[in-house]
Amino acid sequence: MGLLIEAIGWLFMELIFYGVFYAIGWVVLMTVTFGRYPGSWRGPDSYHDAEWTAFAGFIATVIVVVIVVKSL
Repeated sequence: MGLLIEAIGWLFMELIFYGVFYAIGWVVLMTVTFGRYPGSWRGPDSYHDAEWTAFAGFIATVIVVVIVVKSL
């Protein structure tokens, strides 16, 4: 039972990280690079790029949250 809960939690976190943060990172990187990077999703071969794009989205989210909290 514990393994099932752990697997569901892992899947949920993966979907959040790659679903939400990839989308945010994609918008941020497309804006900053004027549409040159990261381009469209190119399948499993671009998995490494997806991690970096999601990481950029995570960093952008953290920066925005810090700015909003400091302005309060």
